[in-house]
Amino acid sequence: MCLFPTVKYIREVSPLFKKPSMLAELPWDGLWSPSSNFTNTEESPKHSGSKDRKVIPLKMSFICRNLTMPDLESRLLELHSPDGQHTVVLRCKDGPTAHSWFTAIHANIAALLPQTLTHINAYLSSASSNTHTQLKHIGWLAEQIPLDAGRLQYRPVVMAITEKDILLFDSVPWTREAWNTPLLTHPLLATRLVHSGSSRSSPSLGADLVFSTRSGTSRGVESHVFRVETHWDLSSWTRALVQGAHAAAEIIKEVSIGCVLNRQDVRLILHYDRGFTVLRDHGEPVGGALLFHYPFEKLKMSADDGMRNLYLDFGGPEGELVFDLHSSPKPVVFVLHSFLSAKLTRLGLLT
Repeated sequence: MCLFPTVKYIREVSPLFKKPSMLAELPWDGLWSPSSNFTNTEESPKHSGSKDRKVIPLKMSFICRNLTMPDLESRLLELHSPDGQHTVVLRCKDGPTAHSWFTAIHANIAALLPQTLTHINAYLSSASSNTHTQLKHIGWLAEQIPLDAGRLQYRPVVMAITEKDILLFDSVPWTREAWNTPLLTHPLLATRLVHSGSSRSSPSLGADLVFSTRSGTSRGVESHVFRVETHWDLSSWTRALVQGAHAAAEIIKEVSIGCVLNRQDVRLILHYDRGFTVLRDHGEPVGGALLFHYPFEKLKMSADDGMRNLYLDFGGPEGELVFDLHSSPKPVVFVLHSFLSAKLTRLGLLT
């Protein structure tokens, strides 16, 4: 007995096979600034005539896992667009395949970072009114956001480190306007890296990789926790923050604060090389009678009340000096720590 298959053309079902590919509907356009300073036709997405293919540029895209969509089987990849408006979720057949694809895409995005730095710095150098003139590092992170009842959530953010500041954005700041309006800015000198590693007290398989920062502000200490995707990311951001703070200390060198000491207006000056100087403040930008001067190595004790007072003791006959800073003393405390850390590192005493 022989069986012969018969193929019959059915007009009614043909539209099912002629439906346009979903790739053609995938939104991933408009990622580049219309400004001629940021337009690069060689780097813009190249769209072929085929509806079965979509070319997605990887420069400053964000590849991550288990961020906005739960991934209990470890099979998902999330690719976020540079403007933060679009996300593609890819599901692989198994965990090893997802890991392989993630590693390949992440490596290509990382390889494009030097081009991005060169590209953005060329733009920033032409913007004479912009104070953040030298970009040192930039990339996507996941910032920890506390919710009600002790729950935590992560949101994608872009962190940029310049020669003096840390800036956060909700998307890649391709335009001058975006660079001038970050979500927040913290001086590197007033920021400390307080943790870099596993999110748990003891590293374990599946634990998030995070780093934490604390910044001294006029309102007190502001803390942030950021999740990274790989150990390479963690190492890169840790190095950028620590070395950035030390480099900022050598660039800025001096911080001057108007305050009150023993009921008289004074100016407390912290200098990277010369240490502490206290001048009588007579309202002029420079000058003033010298009251005290001590190098850093003379400092015996420093403390603050977390509100407005800074306590310094140099072991001199004047005893403990109490400076009323009119606002939180934390920025001065953090700057002092940055100066000391940079000096110890320069002397080879801290690695």
